[in-house]
Amino acid sequence: MKLYRGPKYWLIFSKDENFLVTMVEQIKYCQFCGTHLVRKYDRSKLRPFCEACNIFIYVDPKVAVVAIVPSNQAILLIRRAIEPHLGKWSLPSGYVDRGESIENALVREVFEETTICTSPCHYLGVFSGQGPVVVHVYVATHKSGTAKAAEEVSEIKWCELDELPDLPFPYDQEIIPAYKTYLHSL
Repeated sequence: MKLYRGPKYWLIFSKDENFLVTMVEQIKYCQFCGTHLVRKYDRSKLRPFCEACNIFIYVDPKVAVVAIVPSNQAILLIRRAIEPHLGKWSLPSGYVDRGESIENALVREVFEETTICTSPCHYLGVFSGQGPVVVHVYVATHKSGTAKAAEEVSEIKWCELDELPDLPFPYDQEIIPAYKTYLHSL
């Protein structure tokens, strides 16, 4: 398991399929009152429980967006300048803020990473079950601006689909084939 400190949060990455159990075990105190938590069954699952507040504490997933920005026969990639996967090429992506639509998060994240303005044009799908993140993927139209490395990115490039480097995130091996299927349906 690896821990990475983000600007506002800790990220926990693990290839162990029991990572959620590990995360739940690390929760020791109630986020509302500070009381030490006990473990109690909620239906068939053992979960943290606050006896003072009389509530179960749930470990909810993070929601993220991924953009596939095409240009001719290529798609936009970024080289990550932060952990996780520092120095690896990936699709533009990021977390959705509380109260933010996934479409607005997509536009914001692409701009923050590449300085280009985009617009979601096709919802490719939702990918989940392989970790603590639920990922929504859009094909996005490049509306304006010239792509250049910005926040959290050291480099950008346009890459042909048959020349993609190994992409580091768990759902990348599903996203790219889904995008190719979408292209063949056009």
